[in-house]
Amino acid sequence: MEKMKFGIIGCGDIAENSFAPSLMKSEKAKLVAVCRRNYERARMFANRFGGCKAYRSADELIGDKGLDAVIISTPTDFHCEYTLKAAEAGLHVLCEKPMAHDRVECKRMIQACEANNVTLGVAYRRRLFPQIIKAKSLIAKGKIGRVVCVRTHYSGWSSIEPGEWRISKRIGGAMMEMAVHRLEVLLNFADTEPATVSAMVETVEQDWPVDDTNVVMIQFMNGIVGVHSTLLCSRPRRDMVQVDGTEGRIMINALEFGQSSISLEDERGIEKIYVDPLNAPYFDLPMIDDFATAANKAKRPVCDGFTGYRVQAVVDAAFESHKTGKRISVETITT
Repeated sequence: MEKMKFGIIGCGDIAENSFAPSLMKSEKAKLVAVCRRNYERARMFANRFGGCKAYRSADELIGDKGLDAVIISTPTDFHCEYTLKAAEAGLHVLCEKPMAHDRVECKRMIQACEANNVTLGVAYRRRLFPQIIKAKSLIAKGKIGRVVCVRTHYSGWSSIEPGEWRISKRIGGAMMEMAVHRLEVLLNFADTEPATVSAMVETVEQDWPVDDTNVVMIQFMNGIVGVHSTLLCSRPRRDMVQVDGTEGRIMINALEFGQSSISLEDERGIEKIYVDPLNAPYFDLPMIDDFATAANKAKRPVCDGFTGYRVQAVVDAAFESHKTGKRISVETITT
């Protein structure tokens, strides 16, 4: 089968360190075009990755008739706009996280891709990390009984210069930049619709106009409880998951792409279970290959638009809960 031809909109760090290298290594997809507002930097980027075409704008790239799909690797402000334009041009879309400003934009993106018969994915890459896949397999085999609670946590120190988009309101801060990835993992393990959210979204230490700390509590429709916490003001880095079941628990001590083991604990003790780690800079390769396969078969990828919507609906509810001091219902979407 011919490789799916991708263009990348936005040539920043994630494009440089994962999207482009993964496309170059893939047997199912290939990189044929990139764009950046600074054309010279776009051209330099293109030369580093096989000499593909370089464009000055997203509109120019989307107008390339040789493309099958785009990866939107820009700040969140442009995710919805570029997704709608790409869908109207008949291009499949893999969008960086968070999917959009809010669930309303996420819904528009889903509807636009459905209306134009193109595939939509959101880059919640941890869904295809080997330690997540292994843990899901153990849960499916009943190794910890029925899941009753999922906990995720990220802590680290984030040094961001004043004026950077990463601390701009509506697109930056601990919730939009870091919590979303772990909330996706939490939702994946809970494996059911979230019902209500209670949250605190605070600025504890950093001199930012957005949050550096948050705690999110989720009640799921089947009774499972979820808890996530983010700290962008605490060294050293820690990125972990714990899934508690009626007969044991699974602990993932690092959600990093290079992680090589997880732990399974029951009344007999703790067993270390090894997995094959992903290698840098190819940690997006499983997601890209799955997306290309799904798009070619007109199916949903593992990291699909509905996943992106659910995460954003929880985030929206968390912000509203902090604002009102109340438990907020999560607005679901029909798949």
